[in-house]
Amino acid sequence: MEKITDLCTGCRACEHLCAHHAISMVEDKEGFLTSSINQEQCVDCGLCVARCPQNTPVDTKYPQRVFAIRLKDDELLYRSASGGAFAGIAKAWINEGGVVFGVVYDKEWNAHHVCASTLDELSPILSSKYVQADTRHTFTEVKQYLKDGRKVLFSGTGCQIAGLKAYLKKNYENLFTLDLICHGVASPLLFKKYISWLGEKKKSPILDYDFRDKRYGWGLDYMFKYSKKSERKSCTIDPYYYRFLEGFTYRECCFQCHYCNPQRAGDITIGDYWGIEKEHPSFFNNKGVSCILINTQKGLTVWAKYSTLFYSLESTFEKVARHNGNLVQPTKREAAIRDFIYDGINTPNWFSNTFAASFRPSLKVKLKSMIPMWCKFLIKKLV
Repeated sequence: MEKITDLCTGCRACEHLCAHHAISMVEDKEGFLTSSINQEQCVDCGLCVARCPQNTPVDTKYPQRVFAIRLKDDELLYRSASGGAFAGIAKAWINEGGVVFGVVYDKEWNAHHVCASTLDELSPILSSKYVQADTRHTFTEVKQYLKDGRKVLFSGTGCQIAGLKAYLKKNYENLFTLDLICHGVASPLLFKKYISWLGEKKKSPILDYDFRDKRYGWGLDYMFKYSKKSERKSCTIDPYYYRFLEGFTYRECCFQCHYCNPQRAGDITIGDYWGIEKEHPSFFNNKGVSCILINTQKGLTVWAKYSTLFYSLESTFEKVARHNGNLVQPTKREAAIRDFIYDGINTPNWFSNTFAASFRPSLKVKLKSMIPMWCKFLIKKLV
């Protein structure tokens, strides 16, 4: 066996499935994890190729109901990226004895999945991480918890949910999956170089980073801490964040994603309800609004159980998708930029001398970045 797929997402399903331990994950030239086969240990059984969710997409469902929601718990809502959809459900899940899988950073700024069984362990999972997360050994952990009879909530991108399903190959009643509206993922190596660059600029290691700081309301402002200081800035003047949102740094397979369409991989799908000020003006709130797509009967059951934790308003898939294009199709690949965006990433001082140096926001963009997001929402609402 020479190759499993041309569109590896790095989900690790094949690695965990291989009984001969012939598959490992290695970093490619852009810093993404990809599958590698040890030919001496491979017996050509074909299991990895057959079960790879990129070769054989898993079962997906079209949303049955769609809501705009906002968590009633203001403290938890503040620590959430948008309307607190994940936070509210995850907290209730843990309080009922279940476990929750989500993404945290380690000390080296690697984003990876972990299991949370307490509210303290849940806290670092909250808010968004705009970088590809490593599932590490969590698929096998999930399987053991399920076999032990524990309730498991697994959150991740569509391809990660698909990877878990491909690995399990069984519909466990005590498994609940929550997928995110995903634009695409940036390289973990790029993100670590970015954090290092920020630290060099401030002459101090970065201690904390939040892509979705809500100090001045819901939006796309980020915050980072160093020494005893913290700074908040707009995504539009940041080289890493802006290029991520523009789709210039995504993994190649993201531009051909099987899960950026109306057929969803998770029991429910969550994301920011961008455009809420246009679609449902009375429900707009500066604290954040999430959209939640209920895709399966299991999703309907869970929503019926936890819906009282939220303020909610029924909406439609079409309204949400108008402002979340990745519910309809993958991000378009801009060849003129994507072909070269990672060139030289492994050379010294590449981020500062090449990646950041080539990013020059205009004066107009800099001035607009000073306007709070709540003010921008208000202007849109009035217009």
